[in-house]
Amino acid sequence: MSFNFFNWIREGVRHSVLLGVSDAVGTLGSPREGDDVQQRLMSFLQDSGSAGQAPRLGTAAPRKKLGRTLDEIQAGAAKAA
Repeated sequence: MSFNFFNWIREGVRHSVLLGVSDAVGTLGSPREGDDVQQRLMSFLQDSGSAGQAPRLGTAAPRKKLGRTLDEIQAGAAKAA
């Protein structure tokens, strides 16, 4: 018997997703005839996109370094040698 760890994880995720979709359909129900959900969703997304500007990512303060860089490690090793 061959046990493939990644296949086991893949099947577990697949099973969980299918159960989640099944629960969502059970809770929300299926769409009614004549209900144009796709059109309403597209209009909502277009309205929310034009409502405001997205924040710029580059305006924040620079990130702090959590450790030493490779150059600092190599310089420290060269001094020790």
